[in-house]
Amino acid sequence: MKMRNTLCAIVLLTAIPAGMAIAGGVGGVGYGLQYFDQQYSSANSAYTFITGYGYGVSWGGSRFGGFGTAMLAADGTGAGGVGGVIVGHEWDAGPLLAALTLWAGVGGGGFVDSGYMLGFGEVDFELGVRVLPWMQVSAYVGFQGWGNLIPGYPFSRALFYSPVVGIRFGWGGR
Repeated sequence: MKMRNTLCAIVLLTAIPAGMAIAGGVGGVGYGLQYFDQQYSSANSAYTFITGYGYGVSWGGSRFGGFGTAMLAADGTGAGGVGGVIVGHEWDAGPLLAALTLWAGVGGGGFVDSGYMLGFGEVDFELGVRVLPWMQVSAYVGFQGWGNLIPGYPFSRALFYSPVVGIRFGWGGR
């Protein structure tokens, strides 16, 4: 029994670093802004976003992680923050990478009329380059939506959606 426990411990202690070597991960910061388009935007509030994030990347390219985002309206009429999960997939070819990712979460925001608990979602397509084996720079385009969860019926009192563009700097890799 004692030998089997020791063997299990040895296998686990070697499997964990091996698994970390096979899978990779990235942590970084990003800056984005809403791009107003009359057909696809609910309002021209010109929000900017500063994001901190981290995710793991499986050997097959699946992404899973988390993020925190601060948001501020250019005219000062609203501010808030959200946090949540990152789920997606990335493809790489040498130093180049592409990814399709969903960012979803909850948070809070204050606007001219009230404060709300917010639901948040963003789908984006990212193109980047690994400047160094452990550092990447990416540009992204996507579509973002967020609105009130409470008070009121969900997405009834505050609902914003718009295309977004931005840049991300990440450290780590596969």
